[in-house]
Amino acid sequence: MGIMDGLRSMFGVASKQAYTGSQRDASRYDLTEFSGWNPSLGFAGSDMFGEWDVITGRARDLDQNNGWVNAGIDRRVESVIGGQIRLSAQPQHELLNRDYEWRMGWTADVQARFKSWANDIEHRNDARQRLNFGAQAKLAYLTYVRDGESCAEIRDDARGIPNTTNVLLIEPERVCQPNNQAESSTLRRGIRYDRNGAAIGYYVRSGNPNDPVPDSQILRWDYIPVRGKTGRAKFVHIYSPRRVEQNRGISRLAEVMLPAKMLDRVDRAEVNAALKSAIFSLFIKSPGTTQDLEAALAPSGSGATMDPWIEAYLDQRSKNPVRVEGAQVNHLLPDEDVVTPERSSPNTNYSEFAQFILRKIAGSLGVATPQLTGDWSAINYSSARALLNEIWRSFLEDRHYFTQHFLTPIYAAWLEMEVALGTVKVPGGPVNFYRNKTAICMAEWIGPGRGSVDPLKESNSNNLDAAAGRASTVEHILERGRDPSDVLAEEAWWLEERRKRGLDAPNYNTKAASDAVAADGGDSGTGTQDDRDGDGQPNEAEKGKSKQKEPAQ
Repeated sequence: MGIMDGLRSMFGVASKQAYTGSQRDASRYDLTEFSGWNPSLGFAGSDMFGEWDVITGRARDLDQNNGWVNAGIDRRVESVIGGQIRLSAQPQHELLNRDYEWRMGWTADVQARFKSWANDIEHRNDARQRLNFGAQAKLAYLTYVRDGESCAEIRDDARGIPNTTNVLLIEPERVCQPNNQAESSTLRRGIRYDRNGAAIGYYVRSGNPNDPVPDSQILRWDYIPVRGKTGRAKFVHIYSPRRVEQNRGISRLAEVMLPAKMLDRVDRAEVNAALKSAIFSLFIKSPGTTQDLEAALAPSGSGATMDPWIEAYLDQRSKNPVRVEGAQVNHLLPDEDVVTPERSSPNTNYSEFAQFILRKIAGSLGVATPQLTGDWSAINYSSARALLNEIWRSFLEDRHYFTQHFLTPIYAAWLEMEVALGTVKVPGGPVNFYRNKTAICMAEWIGPGRGSVDPLKESNSNNLDAAAGRASTVEHILERGRDPSDVLAEEAWWLEERRKRGLDAPNYNTKAASDAVAADGGDSGTGTQDDRDGDGQPNEAEKGKSKQKEPAQ
């Protein structure tokens, strides 16, 4: 059997199976919707080869030149990381044979030291000495969202502070194949792997390949291991894989680049049409003939003469041009006329079209459409609450993933140095740090708070949940972006200060206070009304009673 006969036989079987219904519709070739759609499986480790540079360049251009995309990225960064993300050390004290009281004392000391390092006034936590740690985390997360991945080297440099740990953020394109050598099963796109596929080191180009400065083009690659001899992190690289064997990240904007550029084009066309429509022009039609024009334009000495009236007219117009404020005045040549076409908008449904595209962009970035557009006019309490609940889960998931894979390794490297210096004590001594490293270095990160749609209703709901044991006060404090330890310390200090000054402790039971006012007559001259149901409104039952009594009065 020849090759063609074999192919006919193979496709014949496939076609027969498709028609006899032995396959799912998703695998059929005879449907119009699937015509020409035959993507290959590909290999996740190389299917972005040749595409990453183009996609990342376009993503950065959208960030720089598209206001909608720029705003969407900023809103996500502000919601997930913010500019002041804080450490909440969470050592597993049970595994260290310590009690909860030890844990709280130890974490308070560690967090205070880390805060001092992270907010050093000379920014010695940053290898470039430009940003504090919170701003570095914000920039790293922005890069992660826009470019699809983020990288950093953890360095040790003596800069006048005991803990020499500092962080160098690196543009992802600097991680690449050394000397453009061919890829292998253990070296792909600048990343060295072991036999199991675990990254063990990165080749980082000494300069950015797009830097125009000549000396930055010196071809030198530095090999940076993922961990040092003690297991301390040396290089962190984060991306969100969507396939098992994927080794580099891809921009969140990849799926919406085409509609975003379409919106740009339509937006320009709409603005240009509106601008042309707004221009007010005047045309002055001169009374001269074609012969007069020829005489006016004829070279001197040709013998042609011009009508003295036309000559006087041209002289008058040159000395006294017609001017109208805010308008353009054009002089037409003799016998010329002007035809002005009516304005036709490029898209009469421009607003609906723009909203459709913006919803796609917002969905890809994982933010709410009103966050992207700044238009909250169509949002009520119920829709705002539902919207907040949906996007908040996405924010928390992304915050946890990014902080655990990027920030926690940096914290662990910093803590290892503190233990080595003796400024932080761990149970069993420094050697025990390596035996129980995970239990000691576990941490959560406190980012921006959830926000509130209706503070009164949500506060009452939180109080009911805490009273019923469905949620803790700590959980509610964390939702506001505060550290419970800080809140407790502040509260204890203020209570003691009030006691010293002879002041009573504040009454936080506002519902009980309103009940007391109701028992006193409903209003004690303070404007406070009974709110027995805790909804922030005067008691409906009482209002009904008063209405019923009005006719008798």
